[in-house]
Amino acid sequence: MNASECAALREQVVWDDPGRIASLTVLLLITVMVIVGNCLVIAAVFISSKLRSVTNLFIVSLAVADLMVGLTVLPFSATWEVFKVSRVRLQAGYI
Repeated sequence: MNASECAALREQVVWDDPGRIASLTVLLLITVMVIVGNCLVIAAVFISSKLRSVTNLFIVSLAVADLMVGLTVLPFSATWEVFKVSRVRLQAGYI
């Protein structure tokens, strides 16, 4: 995708629709809760020596995996879900 295609995609997005802003706000709140919650789980096991058991290490492993998803996938997925922008739709003239 070159610069002109990116500019065309940005021009097609309606940024001031209240429904879209509300949806994006809710999805971003969920993303922040996922990130903060998983960080708290990791920190609790890291700080408290009583929580360092084999079972809790598996839980920390799951929290790390979920944290990576929350940091790398959820923001982009939420934005795409709200604005429904894709290169195929732009080329086909659906936007």
